Amino acid sequence: MADTSQAGQPPPAEPQTNGIEFDEEDKNKLRPADIDADMREMERRKRVEMIMNSRLFREELERIIELQMKDGGGPVGLLQQISDMMGVQGGRLHSGHMFKSSNCVVPINDIRGVESMGYAKGEKILRCKLASAYRLMDLYGWTQGVYNQISARLNQDQEHFLVNPFGMLYHEITASSLVKIDMQGSVVEQGTTNFGIDVAGFMLHSAIHAARPDIKCIIHIRTPSVLAMSSLKCGLLPLCHGAIVIGEVSQHPYLGGLFEPEEREKIARNLGPMNKVMFLANHGAVCCGETVEEAFFNVHHLVLACENQLKLMPLGVENLVLVPDETCKKVYEAARRPPDATPKQLQDSTDGPATSSKKEKPWRVGVVEFEALMRMLDNAGFRTGYIYRHPLVKGEPPRPRNDVEVPPAVSSLGYLLEEEELYKHGQWKKYIDGRKTHDRTRWLNSPNVYQKVEILETGTPDPKKITKVEMITFENKTESK
Repeated sequence: MADTSQAGQPPPAEPQTNGIEFDEEDKNKLRPADIDADMREMERRKRVEMIMNSRLFREELERIIELQMKDGGGPVGLLQQISDMMGVQGGRLHSGHMFKSSNCVVPINDIRGVESMGYAKGEKILRCKLASAYRLMDLYGWTQGVYNQISARLNQDQEHFLVNPFGMLYHEITASSLVKIDMQGSVVEQGTTNFGIDVAGFMLHSAIHAARPDIKCIIHIRTPSVLAMSSLKCGLLPLCHGAIVIGEVSQHPYLGGLFEPEEREKIARNLGPMNKVMFLANHGAVCCGETVEEAFFNVHHLVLACENQLKLMPLGVENLVLVPDETCKKVYEAARRPPDATPKQLQDSTDGPATSSKKEKPWRVGVVEFEALMRMLDNAGFRTGYIYRHPLVKGEPPRPRNDVEVPPAVSSLGYLLEEEELYKHGQWKKYIDGRKTHDRTRWLNSPNVYQKVEILETGTPDPKKITKVEMITFENKTESK
């Protein structure tokens, strides 16, 4: 009975093909999803095994590694070359920054409408500047996760400062998320997040802020190049423009423990009354400025100077050509003056009181460069909220001149000369009076005769009379003999 039932069962049903014959590749597409994924993984492993066993691939890989070790470009450049050789699609690899190719843009200025009324005068602008500095540090790849700080003095009378919430990455920080604290690190205003601050990290900033009231912004940076330079005994050498424009660089044997008054006094003493850049031994550097723009100016040139010196160090310090002290002094002073391309009224405000009724703000270091970076962020959609002192206004492109110019309909000679007396008592009086007399006599001496004629309208059931002026012409008939 069982055999009969088994014999009577129909064979397994084939997939519906509607009469179309499929080859082996098309039948593979009809496999279940899990089996198809396993088959694809097996094919991928076969391709990888073929590449690894290839003699040409091994030779090319050995050449790239040998060249990279010789040049000292670091692991990031090596990975980039390998990805280029393998044909990997995607964005470029950047050291210390993984959001370069991301399309997600967090706006910097998230203070909108009536929310700005809850901040003191100038606080919103400073928040936007400081948040923009955090975003620039992230875009340049000068960050170390959630660590390090950028602080800005908000109110010198009450000694309030703005810092980043501890636990947020630099690209997440916005104007409203910044935390307002006092000199001791106590939170005065939480901001729009529930994160606190790094009190131990702020002690370094508070020691400098307390000793130097002229400093409004401090940036602590620990990029690999700056950290390596802070570990060298020779320090930063005057080898390039970036090492000169930041001025003299102080040194401090950083040991931590900034809660002790002795260590705070030592930091203030090593920084000095004029310097704005100081290396912390084996701990990076701090860059200060009277504005956020100047602090970022010092950071930018410090990183470039450290990278240039590290590339030249393998040649030996004795083989390097240092810039003379007199030249360094001239370059530093030139960097503290308005450039020649600065607008005239802005240069006048730096030399003395402005002659105009509206007083211009004095020129400061790093403003031109920072505004250019703000335009870059605004054009990319970051919405910085930055107030431009000199916004970029593009004029109309020059139009091609025609060979034939259209004359004006009315003479504008009076507006050009700006002297009405020339018409009344000058040499133009005879010409104008003569022209008026000629026009009057021309109509009086005309041989034509005009008369008014009343005619009816046409094309309407109710015509009206219309008065027209017609010219009567007389035909001169001459009799010929």
